[in-house]
Amino acid sequence: MAHLAFMASSDDASHIRRIVESNPLLESFGNAQTVRNDNSSRFGKFIELQLNSECRLEGSKCRTYLLEKSRVVSQDAGERNFHIFYQMLAADPETRATIGLGDSSLTRGTLRYTSMGASKTDTIEGRSDAQSFKGTTDALALLAIQGDKLTRLMRSLAGVLLLGQLDFAGSEETSHVADASKQAAARAAEVLAVNVNELERSLTHRTIRMRNESVVKQLPPGSATGNRDALGKEIYARVFDWLVEQICLATGAPPEQAKCFVGLLDIFGFESFAINRFEQLCINYANEKLQQKFTHDVFKAVQQEYTAEGIPWDRIEFKDNAPILALIESKLGIVAMLNEECVRPKGSNQNFVSKLVSVHKEDPSFSAPKLGKLRELQFCIRHYAGEVMYTAEGWLDRNNDAVSEDLLALMRGSQNELLASLFTEETKAKRDTVATKFKISLAQLMETIGQTTTQYVRCIKPNQNKSPVEVNNEMVVEQLRCAGVIEAIRISRAGFPARMPLKEFAQRFQLLVQSYICKGLLQFSVKMPVVMGTDHGENCKKILSSLLGKDETYQVGRTRVYFKGGVLESLEEKRALLIQAAAIELGRRIRGHQVQRRFEQMKHVVRRSQAIWRMNLARSSYRRVRRVVLFCQTRRRAVLAARRLQELRRHKAAARLQAQWRRREAMKQLDGARKAAIQIQALARCWMCKRHYLVSLAEFKEQAKLENQVKALKAKLEAQERQAASAASANSSEATQAPAEILEALQALGAENAKLHMELDRLREENDKLRRENQKLKAMDTARGAKLASYNRSRKYDEEHKGRDNASECDREELHTMSETTTMAATAESAPGGPVRSLQLYPPLNEFWEDVPCVGIPYLQTGSLVHLKLGANVLFVDIHGKSLMWQAWMSNHTGYRNSMGFIVERCAEQDQKQKTKRSSIWGGPSSSPKDTTPRPGSSTGDCIGETFVLRSSWTTKYVKMGGLLDWYCLQVSGKSVDDAAVFTCKPVYAGAESYSFALKLHGKDKYLCLQNDGSVAMEKVSDVETSPNKQNIIAGFECLLPATSYDIVIYEQQIGLTVSKDLPLRVVGFKNVQGAPNGGRPHEAGPAEASGRVRVGDVITNVNGKDVTRSQREEVLNLINAERPVTLRFLSIDPT
Repeated sequence: MAHLAFMASSDDASHIRRIVESNPLLESFGNAQTVRNDNSSRFGKFIELQLNSECRLEGSKCRTYLLEKSRVVSQDAGERNFHIFYQMLAADPETRATIGLGDSSLTRGTLRYTSMGASKTDTIEGRSDAQSFKGTTDALALLAIQGDKLTRLMRSLAGVLLLGQLDFAGSEETSHVADASKQAAARAAEVLAVNVNELERSLTHRTIRMRNESVVKQLPPGSATGNRDALGKEIYARVFDWLVEQICLATGAPPEQAKCFVGLLDIFGFESFAINRFEQLCINYANEKLQQKFTHDVFKAVQQEYTAEGIPWDRIEFKDNAPILALIESKLGIVAMLNEECVRPKGSNQNFVSKLVSVHKEDPSFSAPKLGKLRELQFCIRHYAGEVMYTAEGWLDRNNDAVSEDLLALMRGSQNELLASLFTEETKAKRDTVATKFKISLAQLMETIGQTTTQYVRCIKPNQNKSPVEVNNEMVVEQLRCAGVIEAIRISRAGFPARMPLKEFAQRFQLLVQSYICKGLLQFSVKMPVVMGTDHGENCKKILSSLLGKDETYQVGRTRVYFKGGVLESLEEKRALLIQAAAIELGRRIRGHQVQRRFEQMKHVVRRSQAIWRMNLARSSYRRVRRVVLFCQTRRRAVLAARRLQELRRHKAAARLQAQWRRREAMKQLDGARKAAIQIQALARCWMCKRHYLVSLAEFKEQAKLENQVKALKAKLEAQERQAASAASANSSEATQAPAEILEALQALGAENAKLHMELDRLREENDKLRRENQKLKAMDTARGAKLASYNRSRKYDEEHKGRDNASECDREELHTMSETTTMAATAESAPGGPVRSLQLYPPLNEFWEDVPCVGIPYLQTGSLVHLKLGANVLFVDIHGKSLMWQAWMSNHTGYRNSMGFIVERCAEQDQKQKTKRSSIWGGPSSSPKDTTPRPGSSTGDCIGETFVLRSSWTTKYVKMGGLLDWYCLQVSGKSVDDAAVFTCKPVYAGAESYSFALKLHGKDKYLCLQNDGSVAMEKVSDVETSPNKQNIIAGFECLLPATSYDIVIYEQQIGLTVSKDLPLRVVGFKNVQGAPNGGRPHEAGPAEASGRVRVGDVITNVNGKDVTRSQREEVLNLINAERPVTLRFLSIDPT
């Protein structure tokens, strides 16, 4: 059914799932374990898959037949009750408590209705009972049976199990619930939502209603037990019918959409046990009807095929089971006589069997035993599958299927709405016997099947042991006989059992009518070959007439060739012999060809060997001559090489003498230049200190003057207050006037004081600003002067050694550019402008970063985020997050990468005593000596000091020494501070505001240097100023400016941010963007990451001036993506 549902499914898969899941649901309520099958279906069902005009599945409808409800109260040895009871007992304790089975003593071994078969099986088809219960509840939820509705259903089934725990005691005429079962009765009444006293009375009493009165009769214990079992069976049967109705309502399609259907009939097979009851008669009756339909379909199919092919055929005899069906369903048949006996007031099972024997004793399909203890209750029917002996014990009760009116009324008054709706007042039409209902439903089923094109599937059980690798041949043959398959084969073989399409036959057997040259094949072919044409039918006739002649062992139809038994096998044997002879002949020819090839190969090898021998002789002669020639040439070359070596040694000695002389002259010039530079630096430092002292002295005097004015004003105010107080005690008239004058004077003094304070703050700010600009200009001029001197010395050295090492055109062009830049900076020293930078540093790419002077590096706070620049190059971590690399970035790009950020951390406490100084934006000291107010984080413990370590903000790993060669490569793989390399900064250019330094390994003469392969290593350098690799050593820091909030303007369509799913929107990561970005930025970096400002953990608080902290997430995202450019405001969150 699942395959058909999948093949005919539509776009809407919800109803398809309900249809497919309804079948396992019915198995849970209608299947049970038997001695032959662990999942045996104990009811018959006919499912109609309803299709629309386009053959798409729209719904389904299900009809059930003859549920074996007697299994609820009794099971044979090795069998189980219905699966649903064991699934409920395997549920979790909370669910069991909800449905009324919370007592841990209620197990499958203690409950009467689940322990009769003594089966220990708890896994069916690979699934445990607990897993099956989960699947059952999920399937019920698809049918909208859940919540309270599901609880009422499960409590109804639990009530059936609890009813089985009731025992009865009493005499032969009266009975009552046993004292040991009082608690079980109360529990059952609670689950069934009825009164416990009413339940006990209805089970042990019976109300007999006559025309004008009713009489209550007590029942013996045996009848009370029967009432208990009848009530349990009736509750389960009605719950099962209600479930089938719910499935039909949930899966059925409207009549206007169901144009056709595919019917699936899953019904019980033929049954024959040691004791065959009323259910076996109904089952075998249904199988007789289906066997009659199957036999007629097979016979009709064979007849139609022969007629369509135009083949003459004789009438085929087959066994017709119409007399057996007449014995069961005729007016005087078994069903009619059983119904008649049920109506009689004093009807009995013995009278029913006696009437059957008297009426049908002449019927060859009916017989009765003459011996045996139960011969009065037994009769035998010769079914198509064999004889079956039926025992009619209790047939009248099973056929009536009656339940006491007291019990029905009790169930109608149940507080369980499901039970109350199942036991409504029944009309007369609903009081038919079980046999009558089954006969009517079977007739409707056969009418429905008759309107369809029927296909049959027979299920064969290979063995009794439920083993997947064992086959019992006798058992399989018996099932094939009972299923009617052997009879169908006999009908098919009565005519022409073997057949083959015309084209296939002509292609397969034309080998037998061809002419062959080989003697080995002539004996298997005909003497007169057949000429084949284009008509396959004529070709087949020619082949058959040539091989078999004209007889009745075959017939050529319109599309197939038909053969009697054994004819096709003889033709196949001849063909096999011919193919075998051809294979032998082919092998003989192949072996001959292989021998001939081997002979040709051997002849080729002999010729090749002779050629190689002659070649070796000639080669030996040639080698002797060649050795003599080479010896002569070698001697001549040795003489020429000795002469050349002597000349080279003379030139090398002369060059060494010249080099020593030039080195001596260069060292003299260097010593003179160094002494002159030291004198100039000393004079410059003296001049700067003197100027700084004069400025500080002027500020101190100005501040002292302002403080004296403030003190004078305070003294004047106090004097006026004392004068006002003395005047108030003199006279009353003057006292009323004095406070007004004093108040006016105080107000004037306060205004004057505030104005003086404002003027003081303004003067301080202007003074600080002018001081910083002056210092930056001086630092730039000093750095550029030092750089120019270095390049002048380098150019002079190149000019002196022009013969050996000429400078490249690129170096001369760069030197010319540097000289011009230095000259322009020198002429603009006094002009106002931007801050002066060292020649090696490029400015930051945006306003969020600021270059750090060398004097401010020790005052950087621990945890500050910095970029390490070497000219136009920036250090970063490679894509694997392990090695430290560099790239020319500052001159070609407009944005940063997340892998370029490094966090500086303090390594050890400084030994020298730190003075309390005002911090700048990078945590360093202020240039004003008068301002001694400390800022937060400016203490020695918060600064990195003279030595520090670097940690990548991207991978959180420390920079350490390591790699293939220790103390050479730098890697970003340190897990703790103990693994990290300790650095210190050595300023390169003089000046208070110099920005250039060399990053030195603490305690070593090794400096950080860029390598040509893109890596970064530590090289040993004695003097940075004179190092030829100076351009790859001079570095600088730029630090992220502290800010509690900041704005970023986004012009690109993609931002490259990953934000949190909850509010407020928090940055959780960066992601690559698509398309080629502008400004040379690499295509994988988004504008948010390129700013270098946005960090993981920051919160978006404002979009285009609108506060979004309380907006919905979707609204904020739509607002961000609505237009470009968009301004985003972030709240900076400290990641620590």
